[in-house]
Amino acid sequence: MSFSDMMSSGRGPGVIGMLMALVVLVGFGLLFMFAFDEGFQGGGATIESEIASQAKEIENCQGGIEKGQSTLALAPGRIAATKALAGIKRENQSVVERIATLKAGLETGKADIVAMNTAWETYKDQYREFIRGKAKGQTIEKLETRTGVVYKNVNIREVSAVGIQIRHDEGQKRIAFEELSDEMQDYYQFDPAQKDIAIAKETAVRIEHDAAVAVAGDQVEQQMAAQKAQDAVEAKEKLSRDILEKEGQMVNIEADIRELEQERTRAETEADAARQAGRMHINKSSNITGKIRSKQTKLSNLRAEVSQMKGRL
Repeated sequence: MSFSDMMSSGRGPGVIGMLMALVVLVGFGLLFMFAFDEGFQGGGATIESEIASQAKEIENCQGGIEKGQSTLALAPGRIAATKALAGIKRENQSVVERIATLKAGLETGKADIVAMNTAWETYKDQYREFIRGKAKGQTIEKLETRTGVVYKNVNIREVSAVGIQIRHDEGQKRIAFEELSDEMQDYYQFDPAQKDIAIAKETAVRIEHDAAVAVAGDQVEQQMAAQKAQDAVEAKEKLSRDILEKEGQMVNIEADIRELEQERTRAETEADAARQAGRMHINKSSNITGKIRSKQTKLSNLRAEVSQMKGRL
């Protein structure tokens, strides 16, 4: 049976035709139910209000469709912008990577420059040390400075970062590099920065030396003061001993004087008795008196000395 036979035949509609008729009938039945059933009509709403409501919804949908179409119309531009942005991001990433590479190369270059400068400075220092050490002991018949001062028969003792130390006909002198000619400054590789460092070191050493000398001087003064105080104590002790010794001598002399006076009294008594008895007798009183006077003089001198000595205590 062909498709046209299924749709229709001489005896009436075909099978498919019958099915389509049934579908149409069912559709009209459902439409009738929607139209006249209150549950589908939304309660007491009329068909006109439903139609108006649906028309409004259709209008809103059309507005949404138009808005969507407008947005859709912008889509190609936005897609293009997104693609351009992605391209820019890729370019930025490439630039960032390039910058990182350049920075790494720059750091490497800086390190190489530092290494080269270090090597160059090391070479210059070695050359300075060699050429300055070689100059020691060299002689110059006449050396004239920038200020016009002339040194004759110069013997170079030392070349330092500050200048040259020389011995000449009139003595010794250290001449600063600034006073020498450009040729000598270049030959001995004068470096102002090195001179400043050397001067700073010399100043520090001098300050340290002066401080040490000052401390040593203070120590010496303290030692001298302590020794002086000790000497003063010892001198007072010796003076006290001398006073005691002289006072002892004075006591002995006074005892001697008393004995001599007693002896003189006996001698005078014996002489008087001998005269009265008519006997010859040598009077010793005058001799004893001389001894007493001698002792009294010595006692007086000792008293004066003791008084002076006590005044020094």
